[in-house]
Amino acid sequence: MMGPTNLSRRNRLLLLREEFRGRVVGITILCAFAFAIAVPIVTRQNSPIIGTQRVGGIVEDVATMPLNPKGSVGHGLYYRYEVRLHDGNALVFVDGEVETPHMIGSEVSIEQQHRKNGTTTYRLLND
Repeated sequence: MMGPTNLSRRNRLLLLREEFRGRVVGITILCAFAFAIAVPIVTRQNSPIIGTQRVGGIVEDVATMPLNPKGSVGHGLYYRYEVRLHDGNALVFVDGEVETPHMIGSEVSIEQQHRKNGTTTYRLLND
Protein backbone atom coordinates (compact mmCIF):
# COMPACT_ATOMS: atom_id res chain seq x y z
CA MET A 1 0.00 0.00 0.00
CA MET A 2 1.34 3.37 -0.95
CA GLY A 3 1.25 6.46 1.27
CA PRO A 4 -0.55 9.64 0.28
CA THR A 5 1.02 11.57 -2.52
CA ASN A 6 1.68 15.29 -2.65
CA LEU A 7 -1.23 15.63 -5.05
CA SER A 8 -3.66 13.98 -2.64
CA ARG A 9 -2.49 16.22 0.21
CA ARG A 10 -3.03 19.24 -1.99
CA ASN A 11 -6.52 18.05 -2.90
CA ARG A 12 -7.38 17.50 0.77
CA LEU A 13 -6.23 21.02 1.64
CA LEU A 14 -8.32 22.44 -1.19
CA LEU A 15 -11.36 20.49 0.01
CA LEU A 16 -10.86 21.69 3.60
CA ARG A 17 -10.46 25.27 2.43
CA GLU A 18 -13.70 25.13 0.45
CA GLU A 19 -15.57 23.41 3.27
CA PHE A 20 -14.60 25.95 5.94
CA ARG A 21 -14.61 29.11 3.78
CA GLY A 22 -18.05 30.15 5.02
CA ARG A 23 -17.10 29.62 8.64
CA VAL A 24 -13.90 31.63 8.29
CA VAL A 25 -15.84 34.53 6.82
CA GLY A 26 -18.40 34.32 9.66
CA ILE A 27 -15.72 34.20 12.35
CA THR A 28 -13.90 37.12 10.71
CA ILE A 29 -17.09 39.21 10.69
CA LEU A 30 -17.77 38.30 14.33
CA CYS A 31 -14.24 39.32 15.37
CA ALA A 32 -14.51 42.59 13.44
CA PHE A 33 -17.83 43.34 15.16
CA ALA A 34 -16.34 42.63 18.61
CA PHE A 35 -13.34 44.81 17.76
CA ALA A 36 -15.63 47.65 16.64
CA ILE A 37 -17.46 47.52 19.98
CA ALA A 38 -14.25 47.27 22.05
CA VAL A 39 -12.35 50.19 20.46
CA PRO A 40 -14.52 53.01 21.88
CA ILE A 41 -14.46 51.39 25.32
CA VAL A 42 -10.69 50.90 25.36
CA THR A 43 -9.85 54.32 23.92
CA ARG A 44 -12.38 56.21 26.04
CA GLN A 45 -10.85 59.38 27.40
CA ASN A 46 -11.09 60.09 31.10
CA SER A 47 -13.80 62.53 31.99
CA PRO A 48 -12.51 65.66 33.77
CA ILE A 49 -12.89 65.90 37.53
CA ILE A 50 -15.52 68.47 38.50
CA GLY A 51 -15.42 68.03 42.27
CA THR A 52 -13.60 66.24 45.06
CA GLN A 53 -14.45 65.24 48.58
CA ARG A 54 -12.28 63.78 51.32
CA VAL A 55 -13.77 60.63 52.87
CA GLY A 56 -12.46 58.07 55.32
CA GLY A 57 -12.70 54.33 55.44
CA ILE A 58 -11.39 51.12 56.92
CA VAL A 59 -9.21 48.68 54.96
CA GLU A 60 -11.00 45.32 54.78
CA ASP A 61 -8.72 43.45 52.39
CA VAL A 62 -5.43 43.91 50.54
CA ALA A 63 -4.16 42.20 47.40
CA THR A 64 -0.86 42.57 45.59
CA MET A 65 -1.41 43.56 41.98
CA PRO A 66 -0.94 42.33 39.37
CA LEU A 67 -1.90 38.86 40.53
CA ASN A 68 0.82 37.32 38.36
CA PRO A 69 3.89 39.59 38.58
CA LYS A 70 5.74 37.54 35.94
CA GLY A 71 3.05 38.39 33.40
CA SER A 72 3.59 42.12 33.75
CA VAL A 73 7.25 42.66 33.03
CA GLY A 74 8.03 46.37 33.07
CA HIS A 75 4.99 47.29 35.18
CA GLY A 76 5.26 48.09 38.85
CA LEU A 77 3.69 46.19 41.69
CA TYR A 78 1.04 47.92 43.79
CA TYR A 79 -1.57 47.11 46.41
CA ARG A 80 -5.30 47.04 45.71
CA TYR A 81 -7.21 47.87 48.87
CA GLU A 82 -10.81 46.97 49.55
CA VAL A 83 -12.04 49.87 51.69
CA ARG A 84 -15.39 50.26 53.45
CA LEU A 85 -16.29 53.96 53.51
CA HIS A 86 -17.61 55.57 56.69
CA ASP A 87 -20.37 57.49 54.91
CA GLY A 88 -22.89 55.07 53.46
CA ASN A 89 -20.84 51.93 54.11
CA ALA A 90 -19.97 51.61 50.41
CA LEU A 91 -17.20 49.16 49.53
CA VAL A 92 -14.65 50.56 47.05
CA PHE A 93 -11.37 49.41 45.55
CA VAL A 94 -8.42 51.77 45.73
CA ASP A 95 -4.89 51.27 44.42
CA GLY A 96 -1.92 52.19 46.59
CA GLU A 97 1.84 52.26 46.33
CA VAL A 98 3.97 49.42 47.68
CA GLU A 99 6.16 51.91 49.56
CA THR A 100 3.27 52.98 51.82
CA PRO A 101 1.39 49.83 52.90
CA HIS A 102 -1.79 49.94 55.00
CA MET A 103 -2.79 47.08 57.29
CA ILE A 104 -6.21 45.43 57.29
CA GLY A 105 -8.38 47.26 59.82
CA SER A 106 -6.48 50.52 59.54
CA GLU A 107 -8.08 53.89 58.85
CA VAL A 108 -7.29 55.48 55.49
CA SER A 109 -8.15 58.79 53.85
CA ILE A 110 -9.54 58.68 50.33
CA GLU A 111 -10.28 61.39 47.80
CA GLN A 112 -13.65 60.86 46.18
CA GLN A 113 -13.53 62.34 42.65
CA HIS A 114 -16.75 63.29 40.89
CA ARG A 115 -16.34 63.33 37.11
CA LYS A 116 -18.19 65.21 34.37
CA ASN A 117 -19.68 62.01 32.89
CA GLY A 118 -21.37 61.19 36.24
CA THR A 119 -18.93 58.56 37.46
CA THR A 120 -17.16 58.59 40.79
CA THR A 121 -13.57 57.43 41.24
CA TYR A 122 -11.43 57.12 44.35
CA ARG A 123 -7.77 57.90 45.06
CA LEU A 124 -5.87 56.87 48.16
CA LEU A 125 -4.36 59.83 50.03
CA ASN A 126 -1.02 59.24 51.71
CA ASP A 127 -1.33 61.25 54.92
